[in-house]
Amino acid sequence: MPRRDKVDQARAEMLKTVRTAIRLKHSLAADRELNEALPRAEKAFNEAVMKGELPDPLSIKAALGV
Repeated sequence: MPRRDKVDQARAEMLKTVRTAIRLKHSLAADRELNEALPRAEKAFNEAVMKGELPDPLSIKAALGV
């Protein structure tokens, strides 16, 4: 692979920075959503277990609040 000149290297770095920023933005949004959803799902699971029921672990209704 040939070496990049300074312009091509700067372009590649800029594009990588944009990609990383967008991925980080979505990752942080996912973290916020998980921070809300996981405790709800765990609470629903624990409540079902206390009633003697074992919920289907593939059911995501409790985590999504539906």
